[in-house]
Amino acid sequence: MKIAVIGAGSSYTPELISGLMCVAKELDLDQVWFHDVDERRLHIMHSFCERLIKGCFALFKTSDFVQAVRRADYVIFQFRPGGLKSRKLDEEIPLKYGLIGQETTGVGGFAAALRAFGVIENYVDLIDKNSEALIINFTNPSGHITEFVLNYLGFERFIGLCNVPINVLKHISKLFSCNVEDIFVKYYGLNHLSFIEKVWFKNKDVTNELFNKVSQQSEPELPAWLISSLGLFVNPYLRYYLSTQTVLNKLMKEGTRAQKVLEIEERLFQHYEKFDSIPEELSLRGGSLYSTAAAMLIRDLALSNNSVHIVNTKNDGSIQNLPSDYVLEIPCLTKSKRVLPVSLGEADQFAVGLIHTIKMYERLTIEAYLKKSKSIAMKALLLHPLGPRSHNVRELLEEILEANREYVRLS
Repeated sequence: MKIAVIGAGSSYTPELISGLMCVAKELDLDQVWFHDVDERRLHIMHSFCERLIKGCFALFKTSDFVQAVRRADYVIFQFRPGGLKSRKLDEEIPLKYGLIGQETTGVGGFAAALRAFGVIENYVDLIDKNSEALIINFTNPSGHITEFVLNYLGFERFIGLCNVPINVLKHISKLFSCNVEDIFVKYYGLNHLSFIEKVWFKNKDVTNELFNKVSQQSEPELPAWLISSLGLFVNPYLRYYLSTQTVLNKLMKEGTRAQKVLEIEERLFQHYEKFDSIPEELSLRGGSLYSTAAAMLIRDLALSNNSVHIVNTKNDGSIQNLPSDYVLEIPCLTKSKRVLPVSLGEADQFAVGLIHTIKMYERLTIEAYLKKSKSIAMKALLLHPLGPRSHNVRELLEEILEANREYVRLS
């Protein structure tokens, strides 16, 4: 088996490679190809991972995208158009307008998506022409990109993935002192806008027990009384929607996450240049269990073993009161290199309302990119609950476009 990693210069890559090492024998994985547009980071990461794998499989690097993906079985997208410097702007620019700056949500996610669409469109076209590979996408905003690829590019061999679901499942299993495999959740929504309505432990409904356990671990931005009132366990990113002012005040006071990540990354790459082990400091970077999510999904897709994974794909009837063509984050069975959504019934009306709003925002953003339209882009920003209003939307949009003129131009 051949796997290509696009954006292999990421500081996450050693964790991904560790995950692939764990499943290499089951997959008969014999070659992994690294590609990145940053040659320095690509060289450092390739050298470090070669020392890490100790011959577990052959590891190649190339600046030629087609060489990396040709005849690959799976391609992993984990690149960040514009790098962390662009992420920093995604977080800082909204703050100037009194808005939350976050890399995947709201105004920051809007800018990140516009940067990504053109790169994604080019890469998907090249893969379509040179490979039968299935793409596993971690590039943010993952769900928005999956919506773009499946519903606008019409490319079906594409699955969006995030580490939040596996971390949530790990947390629940820890609360019940059991294995993740013993738990099933009625989980649905969009990437970074998801909800858990029911939880079963070995076929027993333990939702009320979980509410009781979670109420003892309340946090200021998502307090227990709020979760209880909603009757839903919410994705941690819902704090931006439900405690907007509290989060905004915190960001204004403490500064952006991107600046901290830039400092962590510099120290990580200094380590990668000199040593052979994965540094503990990688845990500060975020993305916990990223490697587990990716490696286990590829293993179960390849083995076609009907395991359940929560991924971003078309609804296809999983949630009865949402359109079938919506790309949702939902539980799916792995079968013959495909994911088959599990039927979950209807979604809660509160969740449905937010999902509809953000899905329409996603689609307007995609249309703005495809039609090169500022007016449609303004519609997208005005629709988003975390976006600007009429008094500052034009100025904000112009600043975003100026900061990202290398990637997108609207008129």
